[in-house]
Amino acid sequence: MGTDVAVKGMTGIFKEKIAELQGEPEFQWTAEKIKYAVDGSRRPMVKLAVGNVPLNYDLWRGLRNPAVVGLYPAGLREIWEFYANRRKARVDEFGRQTIFQVPRSYDFAGRDYGRALIVSAMLPFSPRVVRDYAQIITAKGRGSSHLFSRMYEDVNLMMDKATSRVAMDLVADDNVVVAMDNETVASVSAEAIPKTHQGDSHGPSKGGNYPQKSIAALTGLGQFGIARIIFRDEYVDGKVERFVGPIRSIIIFDKDDPVMDGGGGIVYPTEAWREFLFRLFDFTDADPDINRYRFCSYLPQGDQGCEKCINCCPSGAQTNSAPTPHGSYPEHVSRQTHRFWKRSLQFDFARCCDERGQMATLLPEWSCARCLSLCATEGSRRAFAAKNFYEKMHELTKD
Repeated sequence: MGTDVAVKGMTGIFKEKIAELQGEPEFQWTAEKIKYAVDGSRRPMVKLAVGNVPLNYDLWRGLRNPAVVGLYPAGLREIWEFYANRRKARVDEFGRQTIFQVPRSYDFAGRDYGRALIVSAMLPFSPRVVRDYAQIITAKGRGSSHLFSRMYEDVNLMMDKATSRVAMDLVADDNVVVAMDNETVASVSAEAIPKTHQGDSHGPSKGGNYPQKSIAALTGLGQFGIARIIFRDEYVDGKVERFVGPIRSIIIFDKDDPVMDGGGGIVYPTEAWREFLFRLFDFTDADPDINRYRFCSYLPQGDQGCEKCINCCPSGAQTNSAPTPHGSYPEHVSRQTHRFWKRSLQFDFARCCDERGQMATLLPEWSCARCLSLCATEGSRRAFAAKNFYEKMHELTKD
C-alpha cells in the first residue's frame, strides 16, 4: 500500500463514504445545514494521519497509568487476537466441523505481516454550528443548544459508520483490516481484555480500553490541549484554521512495501517522536523550547496565555485539573493526592459528569462541551506553532 493510497487515497475514501451517508435518511441535511466542516467544493473536510509500526511495537509504552491511558490499554496484540478469534476456522475444506477451533496466533501475524498501519481520522464539526453555540455560551453563561447537541450526536454517528465502510473497502486478500468504531472498541475491551483489567481496574472514566485520542496524538493528527481535547491547527493563507470533531481509527495488518512507502505522508513514530510528544502534552513543562510547538496557548509564549476553556467550565472540573500557566499545580490541586498516580493527575471527570449528567436528566438534549466550543472559536491561536509542529513531526518521524 503506497503513500498516496495510505494518506491521500484514504482521505478520499472517507470523503466518498461520508457523501454516500449524506443520502441516507438520518443524514439528509440540506447544503445550508450540513453539520460537518466542508471545503470550497462542499466536500467533507476530513483530516487524516497514518502511522507505520512493526508488529512488535508497543503503542502504550510509558503511558500505562490509570490517570493517563489506563493500566491495560489494547495494543496491536489484543486487536489481532480479537480479530483472529472472530475469524477462527469452524469447518474444514470438506465442510466438517473442526476439532481444534484455535485462532491464529500473534506469532502467525508476525510471520505473515510485516507491519501495522494505524489510520486515525477526524470529521471536524461545522464551524457555523460551533460558533453559534459559543455565542450562546458567551451571552447566557449557562445556556445550551439542542442544535449543537444534535450535531454532536449526528456527526459522531456519521464518522462511526464511515469508518466501518472505509475499512470494508480496504479489505484485501493480503491484509487484515479492523475498523476501530465504537462497537468494535467496546467488543475489543470486553473480549480481548480480561475482566480483571476492565472498568475501574483499568482506570477511572476511560470509556473502554482503546484511547482514540491518544492514537490521534501518536500519529500527529492533532494535539491535546490543556482541556484534554484533541484539536488540529493548520496555517492556511496567512491564518490559523482550527479543527475539532469525532475521531476514529482503522488498524491494517499488511506487508512492508519499502519501494511504495518511500515518499512522505506516513508517520513512523520513532523513540524521539514519542519523547517529544510526552513533553508536549505535559503542561507542567513550561520550557519555551517545547511550548513553541503547542497549538494550545494556555502556557504563555512571550505574551498572555489563553484560558478560555478553563474560564467557561460550569462545573469547575477544568480549574481543578490544570496546572497554573507557569507549569506548577496550585495548592488546592496538589493537596488532592488521591487524584495523582506517579505524578500524573486524573482529570476531574466526576465533577464534569455530575454537572452535564444531572442537567441531562432534566433536559435530555442538554449539552456542555463549552471547553471544546470556546477553544474552537475563540481560543488563542499560534501561527508559529501551526508551522513548527509539522516541521518537527517530519523531522522526527522519518523512516
